[in-house]
Amino acid sequence: MTETLQNINPFILGLLISLGIGLILGLEREYDKLKEEQGFAGIRTFPIVAIIGFILGNMSITYNTPWFVIIVSATFLLFLAFSHLSIVQKHLMTGITTNMALFVTLILGVMVANHLHKEAVATGVVVATLLSLKTTFNTFIINITSEELFAFIKFSIIALLILPFLPNQNYGPEGLLNPFEIGSIIVIVSFLNFIGYFLVKYVGSKRGILLTAILGGLISSTAVAWIYASRSKESPELSKKYAAGIIIASAIMFPRLAILAYIFNKAILFYLIIPFTILTLICLVSVLFFIKKDSYVTKTDINLGNPLNILNAFGFGVIYIIIQFVVFYANDFFGQSGLYYSALFAGLADTDAITISMAKFGSLEEKLKLATNVIITATLSNMIVKLAITYFKGSLKTRKLVILTFTTVVIVGIVYILIK
Repeated sequence: MTETLQNINPFILGLLISLGIGLILGLEREYDKLKEEQGFAGIRTFPIVAIIGFILGNMSITYNTPWFVIIVSATFLLFLAFSHLSIVQKHLMTGITTNMALFVTLILGVMVANHLHKEAVATGVVVATLLSLKTTFNTFIINITSEELFAFIKFSIIALLILPFLPNQNYGPEGLLNPFEIGSIIVIVSFLNFIGYFLVKYVGSKRGILLTAILGGLISSTAVAWIYASRSKESPELSKKYAAGIIIASAIMFPRLAILAYIFNKAILFYLIIPFTILTLICLVSVLFFIKKDSYVTKTDINLGNPLNILNAFGFGVIYIIIQFVVFYANDFFGQSGLYYSALFAGLADTDAITISMAKFGSLEEKLKLATNVIITATLSNMIVKLAITYFKGSLKTRKLVILTFTTVVIVGIVYILIK
């Protein structure tokens, strides 16, 4: 296949790629035009514009006249502007999306002429995807709250305006403070929370206790335990369901932490995959056993708060910094036992911070096993916290089921650490 492509005349190959890009965008616009019964460009116009851009780019290269592309592009943009004004005079309201898509198609053709084949195709697919998501975006925007909008704006400011300008240098005792690194961790964790929040809102909310718990576990299994334990007392007949929700949210914690550790240290995933799989399976088997006789679906809702609370985001950064120092000095003064103490302490509040810290601590191969055991210890500490929450806030049946499962998880986790 590769040899066949190499034997094709470069001009013909570029022409075919431009045609393909134009067809991708033109097909989407033609479909949108049929739905809305308006628009002036579709499945024929877009391929033609892409081919024009390709020929224009080739002529510019052949005759060494880069200014030619600029002039023709500006002229084409001017043509689109006049065309848009003409349409506005006939219709009360019309967008400029198709005009912009046509202009992008022209530029993509020029890119193909400059041998940016893969880049042009990738850009074309991204543009086509954005165009096709119009209905989805409209539905999303209608349902978004002002709090969520401001949260997204704040996240964008932190990720795009503040983070790039933070100094990437080590400061403080032992060089443990790196502003860019800390900022990056806050952005990554906040982004993962964003995903979990909107999955709960648009997929899990009011779709059932278990589905909501699964998605809620992507953000905070502790929050799910707190809410579901309280509700089990309010609705004792649903105690099994709420217990299963608490357990399955905690099961999600293990793969979520594995992914988080992988982001900061790929090698540690190999060490985490076996214990985390075992602990996850214990939770899942328990859930299946508890709900196998319950065929009905009970709707529920779970409020996991603001998708990005600035105080919480920076609070996480503070927790991470504290844990960095605790881990360093605990290891320095008490050796391995100090790290386990720090894991027990960290697991009471947040498993993400200690997981990231230990993933980085295990950058050397000889420390990977220790780092893995410390992460497991932190998760067991966190399971005990959720067990305590359920015990004090949950119904009698929910307490029994959660205590049975979580006690098993803790015992198996401790045994695994001891034998490894």
